[in-house]
Amino acid sequence: MTPSRILGAILAGGASRRFGADKSAALLGGRTLLERVVERAGPQVDTLLLNTNDAALGEQVPGIEQLADNAPGEGPIAGILAALLQAERRGFTHVASFACDTPFFPRDAVSRLAEALQSSKSDYAVARCAGTIHRIFALWPATCRLRLEQAFASGARSMRDIETWLAPDWADFAPEGGPEGDPFFNINTPDDLAKAECWLADASFS
Repeated sequence: MTPSRILGAILAGGASRRFGADKSAALLGGRTLLERVVERAGPQVDTLLLNTNDAALGEQVPGIEQLADNAPGEGPIAGILAALLQAERRGFTHVASFACDTPFFPRDAVSRLAEALQSSKSDYAVARCAGTIHRIFALWPATCRLRLEQAFASGARSMRDIETWLAPDWADFAPEGGPEGDPFFNINTPDDLAKAECWLADASFS
């Protein structure tokens, strides 16, 4: 199936335990992480949703539609399932999932994922950079929903778990455009935020 209408979903349901506060609201270069992710993800999809069960979170980015899931605290698969159900209801062919703590991901991430999916017989496509797999950044055909529901009902909670139910293909990205040469650099701790701040400052003046 060729992607024709893509629904984007920013997954923001994590507890931010290692960060010590809601990391999506953390400031990076004067803007929140969530604002930066919305700015990058929005142009890559037809409609963008924010998966969160915290109504206050969406207030950071006025106008973005919020999408709750039915399993708070159960990991990203619950958010992806909620987005896939919305895709079916609204006539989208695919869902592109994004992490809320990864502000430098490529601006062509979705198109590259679509290329990988179109050229393979795999069920969905996942980003990979320098051998590291970034499973949250993925493109899911709406037809994956039932099998993903089965995986979730059987106890799958991590993104790696579902690979026994659905076969992924990898979209390879160059190691450039982020701290430590990683465009998928994610911010889990205050130290990570400090690294991102330094890299952004250097990039701005280079």
